[in-house]
Amino acid sequence: MIGRTALALWTTCTLIFLLGPLVIIVAGSFTEAPHITFPPEGFTLQWYEKLMGREDFLRSFIDSLVLAVAATVAATLLGTIAAIAMARENFVGREFFRAFLMSPLILPTVVTGVALFQFIRLLEIPSNMLGLVIGHTLITLPYVIRTVGAAIVGLDTSLAEAAESLGAKPLRVLFQVVMPAIAPAILVSIIFAFIVSFDQVTISIFLTGPDVTTLPIRIFTYIEFAIDPMIAAVSTLLIIFAYLLVVGLERAFGLDRVFGQKG
Repeated sequence: MIGRTALALWTTCTLIFLLGPLVIIVAGSFTEAPHITFPPEGFTLQWYEKLMGREDFLRSFIDSLVLAVAATVAATLLGTIAAIAMARENFVGREFFRAFLMSPLILPTVVTGVALFQFIRLLEIPSNMLGLVIGHTLITLPYVIRTVGAAIVGLDTSLAEAAESLGAKPLRVLFQVVMPAIAPAILVSIIFAFIVSFDQVTISIFLTGPDVTTLPIRIFTYIEFAIDPMIAAVSTLLIIFAYLLVVGLERAFGLDRVFGQKG
């Protein structure tokens, strides 16, 4: 009895810890006060109306969306190829190559940002968006390699061996046996890469420019001079965006199947 009570108390505390900030920020977006309050003072939509008049925030949202999609596509392609190569081929320097690709997870993001800034300026890349795509691809690549690599290691090799024994060419085995088997892991890696890229601040600070300002940088810059409930309104809309994204994935693929809870 005491154990069940303690478990219920622990679960409640965990839910409050996870959901409490979201409840406060959503409620604060409707307050009539000039600053975020909880519980909200009155009810108003004026902060959403103010946000709708800010074209710079809409432009930053589109920039972040384009950047996250481009970085996710690049990281998924490169990461999947690298994960398959490291799992199936025993070439010289494989462990060093793996450690090198995983290094963005180990190095402080500030160090990675400074290094990317110097590297991109050295190459004289004229487009800030291209530089951001390169930087975001670099930091999302480890998530793809780790997720897809784990799926390949756990893959039943007898399936590929059976296909090869029946005369299937290596490319046919790859695309008709291996890729369908690891498709859920690839989709999970896409979700991770998109979220990491869309929320990235530190790397973007070093690589952004006057023609591209991502939404996290726009919010970061805005709260340096004012902390009013419009930021809470932006955050609330991002929560709704993330919720709709998850619902869309659930409807399209089924998250239980994607995360391996069902066969």
